[in-house]
Amino acid sequence: MYAEQPKGGSSSSWKRRQLKLANVAAGFASAVQPIFAQTIITDSEGLEAGPVTIPTPDGEIPGYRAKPTGSGPFPLVLVVQEIFGVHEHIQDICRRLGKLGYVAVAPELFFRQGDVSQLQSLEEIRAIVSQVPDAQVMS
Repeated sequence: MYAEQPKGGSSSSWKRRQLKLANVAAGFASAVQPIFAQTIITDSEGLEAGPVTIPTPDGEIPGYRAKPTGSGPFPLVLVVQEIFGVHEHIQDICRRLGKLGYVAVAPELFFRQGDVSQLQSLEEIRAIVSQVPDAQVMS
């Protein structure tokens, strides 16, 4: 199992090579291990959190909001959803920001085309998202 030291190389340089090789092997081994994803759920204690409607020139759109209880003023953070909609992770981000003293609002940017948070396949989600014009999202 032990390799011979290369000719002309010092003992310390050979040990460094072995250490680097061991680090690479350990990094690769940890990278190929299964990852167990868990949804982090921040409680809403001390917050006003839940679904909201957001007025726009085209009508109201649904969203999620979390803010500290009590009177503000509180700074506002706009939380932009992922392609999967305003699902539990995005709502949790709003609650975490609310716990830090912000009003966090996550609008459903694709709601006019469909609710992507309830879809299972990426093809279904892409079909909805591809219909959303940039101007609609930005407005």
